[in-house]
Amino acid sequence: MKSHLKIIEELNNALSKTKEVSVKLPDQMEYAIGHCKIALDDMRKLVVKDGFADKESEIEFFKKLKPEVYSKLLYYREVFDLETKRQDNDKEGTRKYLHKKLDKIMECMVRNDMKVQYYRCNYNHLDEKYFLRDGAEIPLELRDNHHLLDEQFFTWHDHTFSMIRANEMLIDYITGELRKLDSSEDLADTTPVSSLYWTGSKIDVAEIIYALYFAKVINGGKVTIRELAEVFSRFFNLDLTNDVYRYYAEIRQRKINQTKFLDVLRHVLQQKMDEANE
Repeated sequence: MKSHLKIIEELNNALSKTKEVSVKLPDQMEYAIGHCKIALDDMRKLVVKDGFADKESEIEFFKKLKPEVYSKLLYYREVFDLETKRQDNDKEGTRKYLHKKLDKIMECMVRNDMKVQYYRCNYNHLDEKYFLRDGAEIPLELRDNHHLLDEQFFTWHDHTFSMIRANEMLIDYITGELRKLDSSEDLADTTPVSSLYWTGSKIDVAEIIYALYFAKVINGGKVTIRELAEVFSRFFNLDLTNDVYRYYAEIRQRKINQTKFLDVLRHVLQQKMDEANE
C-alpha cells in the first residue's frame, strides 16, 4: 500500500501547482487530467504486477485508494467540459447552464441513493461484494470507459464511489461559481417580494423541499429541486437556491433522525390536535 500512497502524494503535489500552469482554466484542467491519468496508470501497473496480500488490502484499495485518484480524474474532466461549453454564454445563460448541471448531478446522486449512504456512513457489510475482483462481467453502461475495461483493475463499485466523490466536488465548484455570479450583480430593487420571513434554519426548509420533491406532489412531480428552492426563497425572503444541494448532503450525513425537522412538525401538529381533543 505504501507505493499506492506515494502515487497519491505525488499526484496531490502536482495538482497543487495547477494554477501555475496557465491563467486559463481549460489549460489548468488539461494539466490536472494528464497527471490523474498518469497516477491511475501507475496504480494499475502495481496492481497487475504485485496484486494484494489479502482481501482486506484489496478492499481498501478499491474502496478508498483508487477512488481518491479516479474521482479527481472524473472531476477535472467535468470541470473542463463545463468551462469550455459555458464560455459563449452571457450571465443569465451561464446561470441556467450551471443550475442544469447541478440538477443532473443531484439526479445521479438520487439514483444511487443506497450507494451514497453506504459511502457516507462508511458501511462495510457489503465490501466483499463491492470491492473484490471476482471476474464479474463489467456492467454495460460502464464499458465505454477504457479505465474500466481491464477486469484486473475494476470492481463493481470503485467506479460508483469515485463518481460520488467527484459529484461532491462538482457541487462545491458549481455552487461557488453561482455565488460569484450573484455577488457580481447590482441589485436595483431590494424590496422583498413577500412580507413573510423564515425564522428557522435553512436546512429545515431543505427538508420540506426534498420531501415535496420526492413525494411528487408539486406539478405531479414535474419540478426540479432548484425550482422549489427558488419558490421558497422568494416567498420567505431566503438566499437558498445555491446551497440547497449541500443541505441535502448534510441531511443524509446525519447519523440519527435524518428528518428531524419534519418529525418536529408532525409532533407539534399531533400535540395540538391531541390538546384540542381533550
